[in-house]
Amino acid sequence: MPKGLELRRWPVALGRMSLPLLVALAQEVDRLVPEYLRDPIDFANCQGHGAWAAIGPDGAWCGRGYGPEKERLRGLMVYAQRKASQVWMTSQATGTFEERVYRGEEDEGRYGLMRPDLVGWRGGVPLWTSEGQLVAAAFSGFRGEKDVEIIQRAGEAVGLRLTRP
Repeated sequence: MPKGLELRRWPVALGRMSLPLLVALAQEVDRLVPEYLRDPIDFANCQGHGAWAAIGPDGAWCGRGYGPEKERLRGLMVYAQRKASQVWMTSQATGTFEERVYRGEEDEGRYGLMRPDLVGWRGGVPLWTSEGQLVAAAFSGFRGEKDVEIIQRAGEAVGLRLTRP
């Protein structure tokens, strides 16, 4: 390793703080997915596929894919992970952050991002613990507003807040 470069190590396994929180969030998303798949518009859009990802306050990752086709799931998992990681970096919802950047209200470079790397799609949502710690979560596969809705509903059901305390 080059001299002066410090390697930041994020947890490999779920940390003590994130484990119960991310497991609860996972169970709630699992409970909600069938409800969204019953919507004919969303089912036609995703053909029974979806994926979600979340990053806990200690940097631990969690996620899951839904549906039978690995090729389609891989793409949705990449999108969900990208949305969650952008929320993790910016503490702002995807879609909204990009709108602010293109209106000149926000500088993406401040967060280590470049415009070609911005997600652009809705579905990445900042959720907050009661202590004000960020849980960055995202869904991909449904319509953008439904991707947001499923994460918001799951977060609220497990005691996470939609606004920073």
